Amino acid sequence: MPRFLIGWLLGLGGATAGLVVSALLFEGFDLHADGLVGALVIFGVLTAVLPYFILKALLRRAGSVIALSGLLATFLALLVTDLVSSGLTVRGLETWFGSTLLIWLLSMFIWVLPGPWRTFKKRDRTPA
Repeated sequence: MPRFLIGWLLGLGGATAGLVVSALLFEGFDLHADGLVGALVIFGVLTAVLPYFILKALLRRAGSVIALSGLLATFLALLVTDLVSSGLTVRGLETWFGSTLLIWLLSMFIWVLPGPWRTFKKRDRTPA
């Protein structure tokens, strides 16, 4: 299985965990069984694609906010999924902020774990 696919599936797993935990913690965050798979697919595709475009836009304008591109991508993916899917409903400002942060943090945790899905290698930074 290609590394990028393993990474995407792990990212989707982290996002799914974030969605489920958000549904448990936030009263205004609802997952609906009838559209859950569709919502997960939409959210997974958006969280895989949006960071690239957001990062590209931010690189041109404000290099200091690049770290927030994943957080912004998570919010936009939640927003679009909420709008086009029957499997996810988010209500309330606190729920939007809290669930976005929680899902982003859980998704980032997956990328910290070492494994074959990592597509970059650390360079040795010891002075020569």
